[in-house]
Amino acid sequence: MLHIATFLRRRPRAAAAFGFGAAGTALAMLWWGPVILHARGALPFVLFIGIPGISAAVAGSALGKRLLDPVHVRGPGRAALWGAAVGSLALLLFAPLFAVVYVWTEPPNEHWNIFGLALMLLMGSAIAVWWLVAAISAAVGWALYRVASYGAG
Repeated sequence: MLHIATFLRRRPRAAAAFGFGAAGTALAMLWWGPVILHARGALPFVLFIGIPGISAAVAGSALGKRLLDPVHVRGPGRAALWGAAVGSLALLLFAPLFAVVYVWTEPPNEHWNIFGLALMLLMGSAIAVWWLVAAISAAVGWALYRVASYGAG
């Protein structure tokens, strides 16, 4: 455990990106897996599994380093709140990224506006899954903090 904690403290961006990215991918697999596994082609997998995982990893890399710095996060409760903020940023990144990829690959008979689709996705995901994303991200933030602080003064 001490080796993992040392690694987390040495590579905080990579550790946070991996932790949040893995959690985002797992959540997307649980949420969309039954539908996506029956779909034909790679596009549904990229849109509904890959993009949430990438968004979570980017958000984790951007904001997650702070979780592994004891100067900024002074306890597990704050780490959980910061983790929820990372998850919220991941949802903010997900909507426009999904919209861009979908519009670039949309069928010829559909005509979506990237901004309108992103806004619709953002509102829909805020209503449908924000609470779940925030809760899971809070757990990831808490866990990263606890593991990183193992053996540290």
